[in-house]
Amino acid sequence: MRVDIREKRYKDKLALKDVHVVFPEGKTTLIIGTSGAGKSTLIKCLIGTTSYDGEVTDYQREHIAYIPQHPALNVRETAQDAIYWSGLFSRLYSKDELNKVVEHYVESMGLQSVKEHEIRRLSGGQQQRVSIAKELIRGKSIIIADEIDTGLDCGVSRDLISKLCNITHTENKTTIIISHNIVNIELYDRVIVLVKSSTKCGRITYSGAPEYIRDFFGVDDYVDILSKVNATDEGGLGEADYFIRKFSDYREKRAGHI
Repeated sequence: MRVDIREKRYKDKLALKDVHVVFPEGKTTLIIGTSGAGKSTLIKCLIGTTSYDGEVTDYQREHIAYIPQHPALNVRETAQDAIYWSGLFSRLYSKDELNKVVEHYVESMGLQSVKEHEIRRLSGGQQQRVSIAKELIRGKSIIIADEIDTGLDCGVSRDLISKLCNITHTENKTTIIISHNIVNIELYDRVIVLVKSSTKCGRITYSGAPEYIRDFFGVDDYVDILSKVNATDEGGLGEADYFIRKFSDYREKRAGHI
């Protein structure tokens, strides 16, 4: 999936500018950013629910599965039944195939011990796994997960993201995860940092592998990245514009060597 958004406006307000990124197949991409930087707006552009100046290419909209922060589940169904019915309605499988695929995603998402439990009895992390499995069984090639680890403790969050990353690699999905949790940053193949400029416009300050991100921002700890780019009136150091320019210069130099 290739994204080229020159700008996105809400009436007179410029919400996003110069968002040019590629989301590769078989890779997981983490999108992190400051509050109000346009993460939700970017997702709307990707799934086609808002207009913008630019284009998103190399994909088909019907191939996108969107997983929201709060799962929409029938709490009286069992975990296994919820996944089964989602697979049945997709009409992708014969009856024999469907039972095998359901078991595959039950196992892949670590739900074996609770598959017969009603969803209302599951923890928040287990419910989110069911929600993910329901989308995966529909055969979508692009997964967009919006803050699916919000409210989960560090261990549960790490396990959830690890499972989704593994499925991405083994099934060649294109997976985009929006999260405020950057503790697990090394689990991802790529990271995009979206910030709010001094003019309150969403801009990219980093797009690349996680192993280079600390050097780029000059930090020892991942959690200090957003502190640097947050505005001073939001408790940060107010360096967003500096890193926007730094990334723009880096991109231009890289393009000159291609």
